[in-house]
Amino acid sequence: MKKFSLLLGTLGGALAGYLLSNEKLRGELQKAKDPETAAKLLGKHLQADGAKMAKEAKKFVESDDVQKNLGKAKKYATQKLKEAKKGMETLVKKGEKEAQKAMKKGAKAAKEVIKGS
Repeated sequence: MKKFSLLLGTLGGALAGYLLSNEKLRGELQKAKDPETAAKLLGKHLQADGAKMAKEAKKFVESDDVQKNLGKAKKYATQKLKEAKKGMETLVKKGEKEAQKAMKKGAKAAKEVIKGS
């Protein structure tokens, strides 16, 4: 339930910021005769501004700088994955050796218990 209220609060804050920053929308909303008209005006503005934002976001993602940095990030992630894999292999080998030692000790102890019986 906390996530839902957080989501609603975030959306409300975003909408309030949008209303405060869009002077044209505020003027049109003041002239709206009923809530239905106001909702249609708000939807129209959100749709138009959303399309503009989507174009800008697409342009940004396709820019050379972002693509170059994505390549760097991919290379970095691949390197870190290789390092993690090597680290895990080392830990597994160490664990195998420790397990073998423990098995030998356990087998020796079991033989002594059997002899002592």
